[in-house]
Amino acid sequence: MEIHDIGDVVSDLQRKMERLSEVIDGCQDQEALLKLMALHAQMASRLGRLERDKRALDGKAADGLLDAIGKALDEISTELGIKL
Repeated sequence: MEIHDIGDVVSDLQRKMERLSEVIDGCQDQEALLKLMALHAQMASRLGRLERDKRALDGKAADGLLDAIGKALDEISTELGIKL
């Protein structure tokens, strides 16, 4: 697979995590299983950070923040009984 952008990196890591999960499911050695689980946890953490970075680069992170601010202002408006 050619990797051209962060979306490709995310997709590649997801595929590799699926393969690792299959290896983990078939693993009988406890020591190896612990190492594989630690690797899976690291990959999951990195995948989360990559997804967050991808959203920021796509401009979607700002949309989510604006939506959260809007909801908070609506709740404050309701609580205070005034239109903000």
